[in-house]
Amino acid sequence: MNTKKIKMNIKYKLSMVLIMLLLTKPVLSQITDPFELDEIILSLPFSQSLGKSVIKVDKINMDDINPIIKQYISKSISKLPGVSIITTGPGIAKPSIRGLSFNRVVVYNQGIRLENQQWGEEHGIGITSSGIESVEVIKGPLYVLYGSDAMGGVIYAEPEKFKSMDGLNIDYTGIYNSNYNGITNNLGINGKSGNFSFNLRAEMIDNDNFSTPDGEVENTWFEHNEIKAGIQYSSDKFTSELRFSRLDSDLGIPHMDEDHDEHGDEDHDEHGDEDHDEHGDEDHDEHMDEESLYQELKHTTITWKNTFDLGNNHLLNVTLGQQFNERKEFGEHGDEDHDEHGDEDHDEHGDEDHDEHGDEDHDEHGDEDHEEGEAELDMELLTNTLDISLTLPQSEDFNLILGTSILSQTNKNFGHEILIPDAEMNDFGLYALGEISLGNSADTTIGLRYDNRSISSGSSSSDFSNFNGALGFKKEFTTSTLRFNLSSGFRSPNLVELFSDGSHHSTFMYKKGNPNLLAENSFQTDLSFQVYDEDSALSFDLFLNDIRDYIYLQPTNTFIDGLQLHNFLQQDATLYGGEIHLNKNTSFDWLSYYTSLEYVFGETQDGMALPYISPFTFNQVFNISFSSNYSFEIDFVAKAQQNRTAMYEESTDGYSLLNLSGTWMTSFLGNDLNIFWSIDNVFDKEYYDHLSRLKTAGIEEMGRNISVGLKYNF
Repeated sequence: MNTKKIKMNIKYKLSMVLIMLLLTKPVLSQITDPFELDEIILSLPFSQSLGKSVIKVDKINMDDINPIIKQYISKSISKLPGVSIITTGPGIAKPSIRGLSFNRVVVYNQGIRLENQQWGEEHGIGITSSGIESVEVIKGPLYVLYGSDAMGGVIYAEPEKFKSMDGLNIDYTGIYNSNYNGITNNLGINGKSGNFSFNLRAEMIDNDNFSTPDGEVENTWFEHNEIKAGIQYSSDKFTSELRFSRLDSDLGIPHMDEDHDEHGDEDHDEHGDEDHDEHGDEDHDEHMDEESLYQELKHTTITWKNTFDLGNNHLLNVTLGQQFNERKEFGEHGDEDHDEHGDEDHDEHGDEDHDEHGDEDHDEHGDEDHEEGEAELDMELLTNTLDISLTLPQSEDFNLILGTSILSQTNKNFGHEILIPDAEMNDFGLYALGEISLGNSADTTIGLRYDNRSISSGSSSSDFSNFNGALGFKKEFTTSTLRFNLSSGFRSPNLVELFSDGSHHSTFMYKKGNPNLLAENSFQTDLSFQVYDEDSALSFDLFLNDIRDYIYLQPTNTFIDGLQLHNFLQQDATLYGGEIHLNKNTSFDWLSYYTSLEYVFGETQDGMALPYISPFTFNQVFNISFSSNYSFEIDFVAKAQQNRTAMYEESTDGYSLLNLSGTWMTSFLGNDLNIFWSIDNVFDKEYYDHLSRLKTAGIEEMGRNISVGLKYNF
């Protein structure tokens, strides 16, 4: 479909939506699920509700959304205005908040920040939605509480709650996805006896290659296996939580070569022909030297959180955390002697000839001969953290929190190739945040933070220090709320930006770091106005974000090992835009809807567009519920053309999609049974999403996907 037809189609559908809006009860209102104004915020101190917080927070309760949609945490939050998703196929996705992503967005899980983003932009956030109770999103820099990297915003994943009543609960969820023959199995056990509670959850995801409307895309399979466990001791004055999680992921990496143009040609059919077997053959070099790439990713997290009630509502929180990330990238996976999931000669998970943990014939960390099956890239990232906060409410009109955060991190290499050299990083931070009631339903927040970060690799070392602050104001009126926030942010360069020097086939780049990079500093102004009554809520959000010394990748005319050389440079940049969103209950009890529009503009001081900027987006969701047991959702999304691109990006045409989903609650053998379904991309439309990292390889987005599943509580 050409651009003109797409624009006409979007205009027609937008006009129909506007007509439906006019036919509904014209009253503005309280937000409906999952955006309840009285929900308690966990990502901010002082135990405030969404409606009372000076800083605006969006919250999603995972139990309130279709289990198919919440299979992946990134997809779960993608409907929030101002939040987009950067994808590398269905297996890797990471959030972008108002045009900023990667390690410019801090992700919290189990009470600590995830640190696997130090390896670069091609990696997912390292968690699934399994065992996640809720997700909160803060748009804009919240440096004061969360330190370096929280320039774009914060995504706070709250783990599954422990039971409050004695007893044992067991639940099972199973999902099938037709497009990629995907199967998800999830089993959870929750129990409590006296002062002790425990959680145990396991999830297995096995997906084959996904398909576009033109056919199957080779080497896009992925597998996720995750286990989470936790134990809690709780008394009147003391609570202690010990949590553990382990995520193992194996992902195929699709490739692009010089014979493969963006949309394919006669000599290279992206989806296969008689000379191009989907799984590789003698006449088709699947990547290089008859190798295809795949990754093994492992992420282990252990946290120990202790809360002490000191009296007078004074609380002391002490959280210890350890993360161990392992990443291996292989160049030999899938040929006539090695099927996608392993065979008798080479078992993916280890056999007598290939032990994952090494044996006399295959050392996990490589040897001089670089044997077949050895990882090209083999990196380990160990992070230890200590976070201490003291909440000191002084009166009904004044709350204060003091805190410190300490981080120690090491990166080590064991593979044949070295993309990022061995390195160490140490952080130390101090902060204070106060909230003051001004009377007449007005409140203000004032915050200040100091951070020091040191990074070293070999003979190179860098040290970054910074003071930053935040000032916020909120005024409540009878049927509206005004929020205004000023905040500065800080981000030091990560390991990739400073020290990378090697081939990275999964991104089709040779990356060269710059040890002379300066830290990024930002200043954001954020204005939010919300109008509401019993039936609806209408919000307007505007932002302006100035970033000094913004770091970006610059392509060159030089090629190394067949890959284009990219250097890291920096210059000042500006982002601005906003969101409009409406939640509404109509005059029909069975119908409610959600409407959102969002726009982001970003460019450097010399007028160059910033990368990964989502185009203008319109989203319309209708919720239909004729009874409490059954609900039906119609989801329409339209994205405009994006032709303002960075130097290494390609422009994309606009598109529109229709998605359908539904749930049915019933009982079976005296227990709750939830049956659910969805149809994504109902009309099997061909399109490229601008935030897809695969569009460079001429790989379109996924075609129609029909999903069915059930959840049963024992």
